[in-house]
Amino acid sequence: MKKLELFVSSILAGMLIGIAGTLYIASGRTIISALLFTVALFSICTRGLGLFTGRVGYLLVQPKKASYLAELGVVWLGNLVGCMILGAIIRYTKPMHIEIAAQISAAKLEQTPVQTILLAMLCGILMYIAVDHYRTSKGDFTRFLGMLFCIPAFILAGLEHVVADMYYFALGLGIEQIGKAVVFLLCCTIGNTLGAWLIPLWEKMRTN
Repeated sequence: MKKLELFVSSILAGMLIGIAGTLYIASGRTIISALLFTVALFSICTRGLGLFTGRVGYLLVQPKKASYLAELGVVWLGNLVGCMILGAIIRYTKPMHIEIAAQISAAKLEQTPVQTILLAMLCGILMYIAVDHYRTSKGDFTRFLGMLFCIPAFILAGLEHVVADMYYFALGLGIEQIGKAVVFLLCCTIGNTLGAWLIPLWEKMRTN
């Protein structure tokens, strides 16, 4: 996939995560809204869009790791742009959601970097399971079971997903909090990455 095409697809993926985040905020952050959050990953997987947390787990099995790492950078930036676009749209059209997003964001920024990394690691494990189950399952229905269970699980458990957090920050934070948000997102990126690598590493050890 060409870099520009990958970047555009990643923007769309970020916007879809933002739409799911808006649904979560608007519906009162319930079990049902956590379940409906899967609409984002369903759309991303079925349309082949670029989502950082859906791709980073496969870095270890790539023959050209440097090239794939560069693609992951493009995807991360595209996801961020998509979340910022969706955040701007919702700020303008649904300003009543800003306060809730600000509360969610403030709670996240109170965490220590280590807490953020650990919570993001756990989310990374679940995201890898959800995406890899979709990619490897042969059943038309069963391939979606991973996302049906794993996505609500990480949301209800309060785990950290870097792209979802990009959206909450884009919607709920002010300019003065950008520095803290950047540090948080970097920690979350590290955690999501490490978590997504755990199962591939274990599978590699098992086959050796």
